[in-house]
Amino acid sequence: MTGPTTVKGQRRRRDLIEAAAELLREGGPTNVSMRNVAKRVGSSLSATTYYFKSADELLEEAGRLNIGLWAERAERVADEAEAGEPPATLEEAMELVLRATLPKRAPLLGHYSQLIAAGTSEPVTRAYNTGRNRLNLAVARVLKVSKIEFPAELVISVVDGAAVSALSEGRDVHQTARKYLQELLAECVRRGRLSLG
Repeated sequence: MTGPTTVKGQRRRRDLIEAAAELLREGGPTNVSMRNVAKRVGSSLSATTYYFKSADELLEEAGRLNIGLWAERAERVADEAEAGEPPATLEEAMELVLRATLPKRAPLLGHYSQLIAAGTSEPVTRAYNTGRNRLNLAVARVLKVSKIEFPAELVISVVDGAAVSALSEGRDVHQTARKYLQELLAECVRRGRLSLG
């Protein structure tokens, strides 16, 4: 579809995408259907199918919105880091990186479950692949301010891996991610790839 032309239509379409993104975060791609989205926003199924030609189109838009939210979080942290003083301690550097990479308020089990399940859905995979560069660039900015000479993808992988490990073993996600990140940054200091203070 070419998209709604009225303000009301654009708002309705946006509401549907936001509802689909919430459902995606809560339960993964299988949780997002035209019927579930319509129910979430309190509209008819026909209203949902009017704005989206298929569930895949809606799912891809929901994926785009989610990766955009994660990138925005990391960009806010990067903006703050660049505007302030560089971290003086390993703990400060770690806190910046964790704020940029790990959702603080989101239900973490839902967040990581849907990330893992995204690989089973081509529309979500496509959306996440498209938006991932923005997230990587923001985290790279945080690493640069923190004088950490590791690729953003590696640091994100360490945090995400720690989170999945913690969730699967019933441990605290933030503490586990902090521990793994601390080990990575300690190695960075040993190799002379991080100099604080």
